[in-house]
Amino acid sequence: MKLISVRALSALAVTTMLAGAPLFAHAADTPAPVSKGGEQAESGGKTATLTDTDLSGYVGSIDPAEVGGLLNYCTQGNYVPDYDDAFKVLQSYNQKTNAVPDGQEGNMFYARGTAGQLQANGKTYSIATSSIPVRQKTCKAVLDRARAAL
Repeated sequence: MKLISVRALSALAVTTMLAGAPLFAHAADTPAPVSKGGEQAESGGKTATLTDTDLSGYVGSIDPAEVGGLLNYCTQGNYVPDYDDAFKVLQSYNQKTNAVPDGQEGNMFYARGTAGQLQANGKTYSIATSSIPVRQKTCKAVLDRARAAL
């Protein structure tokens, strides 16, 4: 019985090592992680940074459903000063604008916003790749626009 347990554990250990091998093989090809606050993170000589481009000025020109999606992104990411207040505004705003329609069809503008993206001037911008202060400023503008519409 003891011999069977040792063999089973040995087989499990070998299987675990083999399953992880592809992950280690591609580790050198993966881009470096992005750190908070726009700082660079280094890994294997590659660096990634967050952008400090202010996107809050675009909030006034985006689709109302996109505002709802962005407010969802901002609330879930806790980029708003008061989560409970922002969540109440989100619920009221979505109900008023029908940003989340009933049924299966969904809304692409809302989906884009929920992914942390906004489309303005024919371009798509991502607050998800912005530094934390830029996200907070953009999210404040989104919250203010949604609150003003209520």
